Amino acid sequence: MTAPTPIIQNIKGKDYEVVASRVARFRHDHPERAILTECIHNGEDRVVYKATICDDNHLPIAVGHAEEYRNAGMINKTSATENCETSAIGRALGILGYDVCNSIASADEVERAISQQNSGPFSSSAPAPHAPPPSAPPPADQGGGAARGQRNAARPANVPDDCEHIKLRKYYDNTTSKGQAYLKCFADVNGEDMDVVCWEDALLQQVRDACPGELVGKGEFDTFRGKRRFKLTEIVDNSEQPPVKEEMFNDSDIPF
Repeated sequence: MTAPTPIIQNIKGKDYEVVASRVARFRHDHPERAILTECIHNGEDRVVYKATICDDNHLPIAVGHAEEYRNAGMINKTSATENCETSAIGRALGILGYDVCNSIASADEVERAISQQNSGPFSSSAPAPHAPPPSAPPPADQGGGAARGQRNAARPANVPDDCEHIKLRKYYDNTTSKGQAYLKCFADVNGEDMDVVCWEDALLQQVRDACPGELVGKGEFDTFRGKRRFKLTEIVDNSEQPPVKEEMFNDSDIPF
């Protein structure tokens, strides 16, 4: 059986091998060895996991830990436990040497670390007793213009009314059950955190080249599995769109 090809994600100019790729290569090399996970803490605010890699005699040869906060981003609000377990496995495999990019941290860990740095420290403390309740999220737009005024509130003034301002953080290549290639991106659309998906063949490479970075595009909003998303159908050549912010990043910036 052919060895799996490593899957690499580029984050701020630095490459990281995703956890699924590390697991696939480890399973190919050592199908009889075990990857054990243990939940160290699972509370209202945070989750801590431990992952242990065993040798052929079921003795531990590598251990990795991970910690996730439930209020750290949209994904952790519903999947902090899953994220934490995956990160612990990725770190254990990285310690064992399963990372072609020579970095123990996983791509998912680095992405979350950068997001936390950019947004500043977060707190799990309760809001002040007299603080007003948070405003409700904008209603899902099924491709029409009913919610356009709300979703354009954070859009730069130079972006046309029929376009959206999109900040791409990272992308994943995917294939539908019918074999059609598409991209799923973690992004902000007019300041709102949501997934951006693209099925248009002519746009796939343009989106890859623009990530991470900013673009102006057209498409429609919908709701998928209870989460609002944006389906990109056209990239607009807008010479006045905000310049892409160049950032330097290295391992010393990772806060763990």
